[in-house]
Order: sequence, then structure tokens, then C-alpha cells
Amino acid sequence: MGYFTDCDFDSTLDMIDYVNEVVERHVRKMERSSPTELGLDVRSGPVYIDRNEEVIAVTHSSAIDYYGGFEYISEGEGRTTCGSYTFFDTESSRVQECFDCLNERETDEAE
Repeated sequence: MGYFTDCDFDSTLDMIDYVNEVVERHVRKMERSSPTELGLDVRSGPVYIDRNEEVIAVTHSSAIDYYGGFEYISEGEGRTTCGSYTFFDTESSRVQECFDCLNERETDEAE
């Protein structure tokens, strides 16, 4: 990895800002998707997806928790908060359902 191996921060707040910057840079490379493409209510808010690793990222998890049914995904069990983003992976069956829905939609559109 190497991002922080030789970094000295002047303060905890500087370290937090740097982590947020690195996370933001990575999320910008992810694909922005409509929640409806994942079978979620549109009120779940904008989502970013990584198709290779099957990860969903959101900036405000409260909307996807309430409207997407993600409130039962616990931190460390398919949910990781890093910087200003919350990431959900397919360790959770709810997230797997979203990627299954996306794959089914794309298969149907290709036919």
C-alpha cells in the first residue's frame, strides 16, 4: 500500500484531512450509479460502485440505511466507514442482492 508509511502529520486533524483526500480520490474513480439500477429505492441517494470487488460507497449512509435496507449491516460485517464515505461489500447478503439485480438488468438489456 504505502500511502501513510512514511507520513508524519502535524496534528490529528491533518491526518483526518489526508485520509479523507485519499478516500475521495479513490471514490472518484468508482462508477456512479443510480440506486434503482441496484434494485434500491431512488430515495437511497447516489451510490458509487466497484463492479470488480462488488463494493457500494455512499457519502451519507442514513438514506441507504433507511430506504435501502442497509441498517442491519454492521460495521466490520460488510460495512466500513472511512473518511466521509461508508463502504458496503458482499459479505452482506443485502449488498450481494444489489449486485445480482444489476447483473440481471444488464443481462436482460443485452438480450
